[in-house]
Amino acid sequence: MKIIYSFDTDGGRIVPGNFYKKMAELSVLSAKKLGYPVELYADLHGIEFFSFLPWDSVVIVEPEKYRHSRQYWNFVKLLTYSLQNEPFLHVDFDTYFHPGFTIPDHGDIITEMERDYSYVRAFSEVAVVKTDLIPEKLICSGLLGGYDTTIWKELFSWAVYKCQGNVPEDKAMSYLVGVEEFNISQLALFYGLEVVPLDHQRFDHFQGCDKEKRFGDLINSLHKIIKTDDYEKSIQKVQG
Repeated sequence: MKIIYSFDTDGGRIVPGNFYKKMAELSVLSAKKLGYPVELYADLHGIEFFSFLPWDSVVIVEPEKYRHSRQYWNFVKLLTYSLQNEPFLHVDFDTYFHPGFTIPDHGDIITEMERDYSYVRAFSEVAVVKTDLIPEKLICSGLLGGYDTTIWKELFSWAVYKCQGNVPEDKAMSYLVGVEEFNISQLALFYGLEVVPLDHQRFDHFQGCDKEKRFGDLINSLHKIIKTDDYEKSIQKVQG
């Protein structure tokens, strides 16, 4: 099992700011302390940008060759999933792992959580499996992976076709979430795959907008502590 990250700079056009860099460093260092191999999948500019982090390996990806719509910001994640031939957990750069976090030793699909949703009709327009099977919950993509690596290749082979077209403005959320979360949820239901949620007590995912305003103090504190020799003792004090 390994932990992987991905990033697409769109040929160097997307450059993360200083707070994002700090958040990314906190995430990667906390992942490294768990003992899993940690890998980066990014375009050349992304590999260069994140070269200050202690990766076990890096892989250059070329999403631009698929000529996909840039509206699908999660396309590079789908590409990265499809390249995996061994168990993995893909995480976002705004994820922080607590000491003691472990990845389950089973599960075709491992996810941050299974969540409620209400976009069934809109999702049907981007559905990879044309069936009346409707997932009861969505498999969340913030932390996502598992022990079945073939399912991601099937998902990506469809996404290569679907992500060519533009996203209708009035259905942007359903298309962008649907292409990843609804489709992997539907494939899991269709094939009867085992879905295992992670332990929410063992990680933080700083989701949403205004991250610096909402989480800045905590992230700055954790970032300072994680570089110290007594990290685990210090973090226990912060967590109370």
